[in-house]
Amino acid sequence: MRRFSKPLVAAAAFLAMLAVSGLPALAADGEGEPFPKEVLDNPEYIDTGKDVFGRTCKFCHGKSAYPGKAPKLNPSRYDAKFVYERVTDGFRGMPSMKDMLSEKERQGVVAYVLSRDFSN
Repeated sequence: MRRFSKPLVAAAAFLAMLAVSGLPALAADGEGEPFPKEVLDNPEYIDTGKDVFGRTCKFCHGKSAYPGKAPKLNPSRYDAKFVYERVTDGFRGMPSMKDMLSEKERQGVVAYVLSRDFSN
């Protein structure tokens, strides 16, 4: 019987979950587009991201956020992978949202922040 490493088993389980859920899978590092147009241009993902941003992100990144709390977002300087990694893993004072937001919600935040609908 062949034994597989825990990370390999976890990755396979994650991909299986995505396949069952109907969510587009993110590409592996260096392979393909991490956020296909089906995610970035999908109104459902953008609406999900707008809702999440309004409930979670605007308090630190929004117009009415306390000055100096977090930087004002400048989407023209970002790509999808950068935004996703920051939302998922956190950065400096920003906490990781991996355990607080679902995969679709995190993808939605990326789609919203990079969309024409975004306003902070």
